[in-house]
Amino acid sequence: MTAQTIYDEILGELAWDDDDECWSSQVQFTLEHIVNITIDPEDAETGAVIMMSRQSFAKLQEHELNIRRLISDQMLKSYHDSWSNGQIIDVQDFIDSIKLEDIVFYASGNIQLFYNDGYLFAGHGIMVTIDEYGNYQEAVLFG
Repeated sequence: MTAQTIYDEILGELAWDDDDECWSSQVQFTLEHIVNITIDPEDAETGAVIMMSRQSFAKLQEHELNIRRLISDQMLKSYHDSWSNGQIIDVQDFIDSIKLEDIVFYASGNIQLFYNDGYLFAGHGIMVTIDEYGNYQEAVLFG
């Protein structure tokens, strides 16, 4: 099959992946930060899912620092209790250590964010779930 691509002025050049049945791209999130984007259209119309994803992407750019604060609120105690080896860090150090790497947009409106843990949790990633209304749900370690 011929490679399918869609160019979106916000989400960049989205390439279709037949194996995973999703669109993917790399996008400038901030001036010095590129993230991987995945759009899972499920059975929805592609244009509508891309439009919803670009709106969600803009909101994430605006609120991502707050999301890292919420992750810190949820996980800093666990870091100190089980992972720190006695190294105490404050909220700002935690926030500055984690870095958004991947965003997955679903046709349902849900979003998953995948963060590099900055080796706070021995290299485990941090996955954050955002519901269809844009509300932070939880952060969990993976990998």
